[in-house]
Amino acid sequence: MENINIEEIMAQIKRDIREKGLTPDMLSFEDVPYSKPVQVTREGNATLSDADEALAHMNAHYYIQPYKPLAGSSIKVFIKKVLRKLMKFYVEPVVFEQNEFNANTVSVLNTFRGSINSQPQAQDNSELENRIETLELAQKELLNRLSALERENTALREALGKQDEA
Repeated sequence: MENINIEEIMAQIKRDIREKGLTPDMLSFEDVPYSKPVQVTREGNATLSDADEALAHMNAHYYIQPYKPLAGSSIKVFIKKVLRKLMKFYVEPVVFEQNEFNANTVSVLNTFRGSINSQPQAQDNSELENRIETLELAQKELLNRLSALERENTALREALGKQDEA
């Protein structure tokens, strides 16, 4: 294992900074916009904003490249290229099918999300509350009528029973 000279590395970094003309008042890491990775949850406690983030990620990354860039020594790269050519007939159709499935899935999810966004929630909620109130009043009226009919039925049975005895 080679010895690492931290002082030499830091001196090289400082030289690079001076050569590029960078100053402390330039951007810091805190100034660089960064979006946190999408967190996947399976517990069912995700919100619509979580779903929107996941859908945005899916829209941006549904396409899969069949091959990644090759790195390493020239011998390793050559061997990887040979293997890639030999497996091309198997890998590419699978990746293309997966990309087609991903595109269709994202399209359907976008359609669902669009239909959710197009529904006026507040108006629907007030309409549903009004319908529930109307149905509850109708139910109470029907229960009152049913009770009255049961009392009338009982009275008629008693009257019929007295007629049969006589």
